[in-house]
Amino acid sequence: MALKFGIGSKKSVGIDIGSSSIKVIELSKSGHKYYIDVLDTIDLPSGAVGGGIVNDAASTASYLKNSLAKHGVSEKKVVIGIPCKHVIIKTIEMPKMKPSELESSIYYEAQRYITYDMNEVSLDYVVLGDSPSEPSNNAIMIIAGKKDIIENQSDFFHECGLNPYIIDVDCIALENMFNFNYPEEFDELISIVKIGASETNVHIIQKGTNLFRRDIPIGGINITEEIAKKFQINFNEAENIKTGNMGNRSEDFKSEFNIYLDMILTRVISEIHRTIDYFAANNDKQYPKKIYLTGGSALLGSILQEIESKINIPASNLNPFRNLLFKHESSDAIHNFFGVAVGLALRGAE
Repeated sequence: MALKFGIGSKKSVGIDIGSSSIKVIELSKSGHKYYIDVLDTIDLPSGAVGGGIVNDAASTASYLKNSLAKHGVSEKKVVIGIPCKHVIIKTIEMPKMKPSELESSIYYEAQRYITYDMNEVSLDYVVLGDSPSEPSNNAIMIIAGKKDIIENQSDFFHECGLNPYIIDVDCIALENMFNFNYPEEFDELISIVKIGASETNVHIIQKGTNLFRRDIPIGGINITEEIAKKFQINFNEAENIKTGNMGNRSEDFKSEFNIYLDMILTRVISEIHRTIDYFAANNDKQYPKKIYLTGGSALLGSILQEIESKINIPASNLNPFRNLLFKHESSDAIHNFFGVAVGLALRGAE
């Protein structure tokens, strides 16, 4: 199945499969307003999903189908995402031409930029508009995803009785979510940092377009594993402690834990800092005006304040629901998990 960037219906379901959980959101659109009808986070057993790719289809499908049934989600057409690591995304320039001419030319032009075997990828493209450097050219984003990854994800959703009629890319979905919720930042140079379960993703965007991305192989699961090893406890216990459930542990333990967690987070922040410095060094020393933090581990410790003080750029938590309306009450604690899922659902509701 090819990647599809298409027009959706007025009710849209976005499903984001992460390494530790599935995020489900159903949106409905009325006029220019978007409403959240359903919101759910489904915790998965360890190993069921790896790097966003389903390994244990049977148990993962059972969890997902139970969630959809529980919340009364009847819509079978869903929007899903492919992990960015399995996709090549390039912004190129081509002379302006008729859509039919571009359709026949893009494949040959893309071969210059795609390092995968062209027979093994599904190719799509989006015309972004006029090139900033040459008015007679268009800026075009080309997206090439590995067919086996796309088919694996599609087959899983078909087994769940769902129709993945739009297949997006998780990093693009995250950026589209930001552009929808923060239109006042459109002209500014902004960094989005997503600290997920298996990795940390740094995005730098401006005018709705990605200028730079980097994946850092440190995420929430790695942090939990380090805590478990350091304090000689099992993974589940370490996860509880990491998220603030200390139980009746001593003050000495709490103090030692906080010092150790800060040490781990300092490594993460150092890599984020290096990434932003690298971008600035190659772009006329331009630094982002602001850093927006998201992802399941973005609330750990004092990471937000530490980013501000160590990188010297204002930082705040990203709210993926900022321009959406809730039909039911929701906890602020879940906001950091839904960046990609909201972007997927918005794609289907366009």
